[in-house]
Amino acid sequence: MIRCDCEQFQHFWLPLVIVGGLVVLTAWIGQVADHSIVVQAVKPGHDPDYFVDGLKAVAYDDAGVPRYHLTAVRLQHYMDDDTTTLESPLFVRDGPDVARVEAVAKRGKVSPDGKIVYLYDDVNMHQQARAGGLPIEMRTDYLKVLTDEDRMSSNRPVVVTQGGSRLSGNAMQADGKARTFRMEGRVKGIYEIAR
Repeated sequence: MIRCDCEQFQHFWLPLVIVGGLVVLTAWIGQVADHSIVVQAVKPGHDPDYFVDGLKAVAYDDAGVPRYHLTAVRLQHYMDDDTTTLESPLFVRDGPDVARVEAVAKRGKVSPDGKIVYLYDDVNMHQQARAGGLPIEMRTDYLKVLTDEDRMSSNRPVVVTQGGSRLSGNAMQADGKARTFRMEGRVKGIYEIAR
């Protein structure tokens, strides 16, 4: 007859069961660690990270004299491509010894460094009359303003009027410092002679 001493049996096998359980648990944790979780980088969407309602900004020269003003109904900045958009922008170049220029549009954009202002859709520019002259009006769908260089350009059709004179072309470049204006493409014009 075989006699079982259960108490002795329990003392002998219990440590083996615990060690076996630890071996199985360690193997399972190792498998989970080998199948590491792949985390995909999520690109930020084209959503604004900040906005400003009723924007009024002024840029000054080294002497502290205002060079230009920029206002807009709303400014929105997008972090994914570092663009800044403008709703109903108004760009004003003003200062001593320069004719005041105002350009308004339905929408606009500012370069990341703030040195270029782009105006889009129904762009109207007005230059104050110089001594002995008439004011100049310009209409286009796109205007690029290089603020530090005091230059403007457009690669879209442009119509310029001054009094009864009218000039139209496919593109335009203007340099405020050199006081030059150039039309390109199919240029047509009517020039009114003062009497």
